[in-house]
Amino acid sequence: MTIKLPIGLLAAAAMLPALSACEKPAATVDTAKETAALQAQLDAFNAAAKAKDAEKMVALDATDVKGYGGGPDINGRDEDLKVTKAMLADPAYSFAVKAEHTEIAKSGDLAVQTGSFEGAGTNPTTKAVEHATGHYVAAFRKDADGTWKLAAVSSSPTPAAGAMPAAAPADAKAGKPATPAKK
Repeated sequence: MTIKLPIGLLAAAAMLPALSACEKPAATVDTAKETAALQAQLDAFNAAAKAKDAEKMVALDATDVKGYGGGPDINGRDEDLKVTKAMLADPAYSFAVKAEHTEIAKSGDLAVQTGSFEGAGTNPTTKAVEHATGHYVAAFRKDADGTWKLAAVSSSPTPAAGAMPAAAPADAKAGKPATPAKK
């Protein structure tokens, strides 16, 4: 007597070794190594900015990078290259970024970074060189070749001293004089 097994059962039995491989824990990501890799790319960006090399400056960009704040919105590496070349035409142009915090996802393929920037350029109206500082938030993702690429960035300039009034105490907002703190 021959026992016939359903084809589905045979297929499932044949797949058991492959399915058991799925149960292995994910590899641990070396966040220090990934953070250092991102920092090396920022160092290369800063060196390119100092050398006024637009191609190397945008080499950090993903092809579909998005950029907001500090100028026209950027939609893609080609657009960023065009804007960067225009900025580099200014003899007074300078720009540098400094990472202050980098968070690598457990998956190892995404990262978020916060930091600060310093820059200078000629005001087209006044022809005076103006300096700017501020902060940025950036999202990075791993490219197919394993290198980090800038996926999106948003920057915000630091207001000039005295440009923004200090927040008024709650009592003053209600039209009352501020009450001194009790000891």
